[in-house]
Amino acid sequence: MEELLLSRGRLSQNLYSKEGAGSLTTYFVSDIHGQNQAFEQALRRASFSPQRGDQLFVLGDMIDRGPESKEVWQGLVAMRQAYPGQVVLLKGNHEQMLEDWLLRRGDSENYLRFNGGDATIRSFLGNHPLRRAFIGSMPSEQAQEEARQYIVNKYPELLPDLASLPLYVELPANPQTGAPAVLLVHAGIRPGIPLQEQSPEDLLWIREPFYLYYGGERPIVFGHTPVPKLPGYEGYGPWRRDNLVGIDGGAAYRRGVMLVEWPSLQSIFVPIHEIHSSPQVRLHGP
Repeated sequence: MEELLLSRGRLSQNLYSKEGAGSLTTYFVSDIHGQNQAFEQALRRASFSPQRGDQLFVLGDMIDRGPESKEVWQGLVAMRQAYPGQVVLLKGNHEQMLEDWLLRRGDSENYLRFNGGDATIRSFLGNHPLRRAFIGSMPSEQAQEEARQYIVNKYPELLPDLASLPLYVELPANPQTGAPAVLLVHAGIRPGIPLQEQSPEDLLWIREPFYLYYGGERPIVFGHTPVPKLPGYEGYGPWRRDNLVGIDGGAAYRRGVMLVEWPSLQSIFVPIHEIHSSPQVRLHGP
């Protein structure tokens, strides 16, 4: 039996023995960042169908910065619940920051003002009057505490679901497609350190020390760093160098969402400017 290995515990399943499994397709996506309409458009263009047995691995940063973090998060969690093992969600640094904020840990100003956490809080607050406190300036400690209480009470499953996210997944080789075994992780790993000894901070945050100096034989697919910022990027599709594949399409900076098929690395890219995720206000002169 093939096994999908998660960093927290082991989920055993026969990934490739389903009837008609030769027709199933595996997709990777990372860094959706609250751009729900672009993400859903990418799934539609791929004709993604978990009912047929298609698989989806989301490499973290589902939330923050974009306008529909709640919709992205709840949609993916519901899909994971309906298709366990076929839909797998990993933790990114932004899920960790939201978890820390809800638990009164970490640097609130760094999260809310500089990492787009305010957009996620507004998304979960909906039309609650507290929403105004998270627009344009740093909310007071009292407003933050009231927002925390409202969110954890209205969405009691949110914290347990955040805490359940694995930091990496070891996907086994697929004997039917010839796909090699691959490590899926949000940011990367620190070269020279065994996987089991990697620090959560590196798995969630590392950049140059990983993608500039990793020379291992194990293929690694990662997000976190938008592909245009990776060295030598050619301008289309995922970034590739030796056994590394970067798939962050840059949705955090309103570039787009990239859905990548494994192992072909064919990709679907939906630019944010093609999607109207929020109403457009146009001012006309007299």
